[in-house]
Amino acid sequence: MESSRRSRWTTIAAVLMPAVISYSHMFELARRHGEPDWRAALFPLSVDGMIVASSMTLLADAHRGRRGGPLPWSLLILGGLASLAANVAVADPTLWSRVVHAWPGFALMGAYELLMREFRANAAGVRSAH
Repeated sequence: MESSRRSRWTTIAAVLMPAVISYSHMFELARRHGEPDWRAALFPLSVDGMIVASSMTLLADAHRGRRGGPLPWSLLILGGLASLAANVAVADPTLWSRVVHAWPGFALMGAYELLMREFRANAAGVRSAH
């Protein structure tokens, strides 16, 4: 049990680190396009919020023993692509700059999905216990 808890907290930390960088890239993009600070601060939350809401819907479906439908999967993929695109959009126009700027968005999507897998596996375990 303790190992599982430690694993989950380590994965959460792995999600938060690229999330902070990705957030700053999206904030910068919104600022570059004329948004005032308060709206620029909300812009990354709207993108990542769609990812979180979709993932939570898929998790709730897993708790009920159902597969997620096309809407949460579509919004999850669209949110991930939007996050990745926003990160790349603030890069200098060189290949390496784009790769470096894309990485936090890619790492965030991957780490977040790994975290959701832990939660879904826990949901499956709880369901089978009942």
